[in-house]
Amino acid sequence: MLKRGLFLLVVLFACVSRASLQIPTGLTHDDRQQVLRIIGLGMGEKLLSDPYPLGGYSGFEIGLSLENLPTDTIARLGNKLATPQEEITYPKITIGKGVYNNLDFFVQFTPYRRVDELTQFGGLIRWGFYQGQLFPFSTSLLIHANSTNVSNLLMSRTYGADLTAGVSVGTVSIFAGAGYLQANGNFTGGPSGVTDSSAIESELVSGLHTFVGANLRFFEKSFIAVQLDRTEVAVLSGKLGLRF
Repeated sequence: MLKRGLFLLVVLFACVSRASLQIPTGLTHDDRQQVLRIIGLGMGEKLLSDPYPLGGYSGFEIGLSLENLPTDTIARLGNKLATPQEEITYPKITIGKGVYNNLDFFVQFTPYRRVDELTQFGGLIRWGFYQGQLFPFSTSLLIHANSTNVSNLLMSRTYGADLTAGVSVGTVSIFAGAGYLQANGNFTGGPSGVTDSSAIESELVSGLHTFVGANLRFFEKSFIAVQLDRTEVAVLSGKLGLRF
């Protein structure tokens, strides 16, 4: 079952159509801050899973997610893009492992492909500190970090913490959460760079992070999850995975 699931996820990943994320040149300080709010905060780690812990050391999860990031605002910044780009959709492979009792660790990454020159790598730690005995309600603390490289023009690092709560009824779980995100990024300068100063510029932004989602289990170990995150922009994500 696991081998078949891994093979299916690899095939799906290879079939995902991806377009490069375009960043205009001539970005001022305010422009760079706006780009970082959209990309740095918007591409932060996402739960996209059952709100309950994986179940101790034996728990394991693997999945493929797709995230849709609105980028139309970026196209109007700096020297503007000749062909505006309204949104991009990018995949992430996720592996989750129960570490101890109600503590889980997730690794998420987007492997490099020359077609879009976008890479990501991040991790998320979940501590399920409350599970209801009489009612299927749970709460968790999420601590996460993410690194993103966009065509070597923007290298961002995002850190955050969220509190989340979820309810499960049968095979369906719904969850919501809120927290804080911070992103810092380096913008490339020079003739092929994107800054208005032609020098490497660093920026730092932060903001509130809220999200809601749902998880549906089917065919015993399979699940599909959807999640809507809100920072500077609203990011819609979906995930297909296996949980053991």
